[in-house]
Amino acid sequence: MATEEEVHEGSCCCGRVRFRVTGPFGTFSHCHCTDCRKSHGAAFASYIGVARARFTFLEGESEVAGFTAETGTRREFCRHCGSSLTGSVTSEPDNVYIAAGTFDTPLRLKPEYHIFIRSKVPWLDLHDGLPQHREFSE
Repeated sequence: MATEEEVHEGSCCCGRVRFRVTGPFGTFSHCHCTDCRKSHGAAFASYIGVARARFTFLEGESEVAGFTAETGTRREFCRHCGSSLTGSVTSEPDNVYIAAGTFDTPLRLKPEYHIFIRSKVPWLDLHDGLPQHREFSE
């Protein structure tokens, strides 16, 4: 886990959007829900939770677009390169989930679990030893 003093930065693929997170981080998970799979174009999405107050845009906040799914989950991305940046859920207004692959600074934490396994693609076999949850929280 990041400590209070740790600072991590990240960016989108084209570099127009840059952000900073000041520790500590919350959970680090792999989400297999249909919305995450579709928005990332991958078998699952990896997100790191953080208190919204600890997340700031350094550059390009006006270049961020968003989409709110029928489920109420909002995902934000760079309007130029399409990089997935953050996600949020209405039930957690004080938190933001950052796409783990967008960090530019090294992270010392590891994923903790898989969620929404009920929506996992059938062609992916998971053998990483992490806990697997059918829903968001069980």
